[in-house]
This record gives sequence, C-alpha cells and structure tokens, in this order.
Amino acid sequence: MSETPIAFFDLDHTLLDGANGNLIVIYMVRKRLLGMEAVWKAVKFTILYRLNRLPREEVYRWTFQECGKYPIEELVRLLDEAYEECIMPRLFREGAERVADHRSRGHHTVIATAAGEYISEKVRVQLGADDKIAARAPVRGGYLTDEMERPLPYGEGKEELARVYAAGRGVELKDCFFYSDSLADLPLLRAVGNPVAVNPQKALKKIAGEKGWPVMYWSTPAGFTEPSKAEELTF
Repeated sequence: MSETPIAFFDLDHTLLDGANGNLIVIYMVRKRLLGMEAVWKAVKFTILYRLNRLPREEVYRWTFQECGKYPIEELVRLLDEAYEECIMPRLFREGAERVADHRSRGHHTVIATAAGEYISEKVRVQLGADDKIAARAPVRGGYLTDEMERPLPYGEGKEELARVYAAGRGVELKDCFFYSDSLADLPLLRAVGNPVAVNPQKALKKIAGEKGWPVMYWSTPAGFTEPSKAEELTF
C-alpha cells in the first residue's frame, strides 16, 4: 500500500461558511435570474438539511435543471460571478491553512463534496488542494443535463467514491483523514482512521464526543481577493 495518506475535506459548512448552493441561489436572486418559487424551494431545502431530511436526489435534479437553462458559456460566466461575489469571501482561513498543512506533510488533499464539479474545481484551485470528488453530469448540445453520474457524492455515496478513489491510489481509508460538519457524512467519517468534526451539527457533535473524535471550529474569512480560475472545465 501507498504511504501517502489522503486528507478529504467536505465543502459546505466546513471549508465554506454556508452552503454553496444557497449562496448561488442568493446571487441569482440578486441578478433577478430566479423567482420567488425558487427562493422558497431553497428555503425548504435548507430547513430539511438542518433536520437531516434533505431529499438529495430532488435537490440535484432541480439544481442541474436550473443550470441547464443556460448555454454552457453563459453558465460558466454566471458561476464565476457567483463564486467571486458569494463563495470566495466565505471560505475559511482555518480550512485553507489545514489544506496547506496536510500538503506540507506530504499528504494528498481532496475536496470531497456534494457540490457540483465546476464550483468544487474553483475551490480546489483557490485552496491549493490536489483533487476533488464532486457531483457530475454531462453537457449535451451545449447545455448541462440532469443525467447525474452515480453514485451521488452524498452520504454512503460519498464514502463509496472516497473508498474507490483511495484504492486507486493504493491507500486504505483507515490511513486517511476526513473533515466534515454533517451527520450525512457519517459513513465516511466512520470509515477513515482520522475523522475530524468541523463546525459540527448538534447530532454529529454528540457522536464525536462519544467516539473521541477531534472537534474544530473554523470561522475566520480567508481573505482571498482574487478568484481562482478553473483548471478543468468540468461539470
């Protein structure tokens, strides 16, 4: 087996102050690209997320369908603006420093998130991480589709994708790290040898306390002033 551990990082509420999807919705509302129906749907999804009852399949399909209304060149422009205005300012300094710390120790760093690939790629580049695991769907006829690749990078699906990714590098998950806030990430937190709860939900904080997992609280804006450019145009 490889001697190079992998440090996996969740994005929403872990590396990022908030949920990237909600922040993009806020941007699109500001630009009058979404109506009140979409706003209420985003509010509903936020409440269900906090109750750990989020219908992830519905969320993905709705999100990819909304994004699929724009030609891919226009979608990239909108996502770049949303990233610069709403996401980049809310990345945590502590998260950026932790990614850098793992890299300085020779570890391979991966953003493992339920977010879409394009935003995940921009965060990856911004933080200097090595790779990403994110939600993917093909582009057909110049438009993003809702034909999502399986498994979805959420819950047990994220654990499965991380396990396959680690195996591809000759690494066992017991030798890896994972940072997350979410109870939904419990399968991967339990699978790695070094789980860390970051800004944990109440239920996850309780489990972390019972299991003796480290708990961290990140809150300081990283202070990035120049947005990253995606090195891969992936969705």
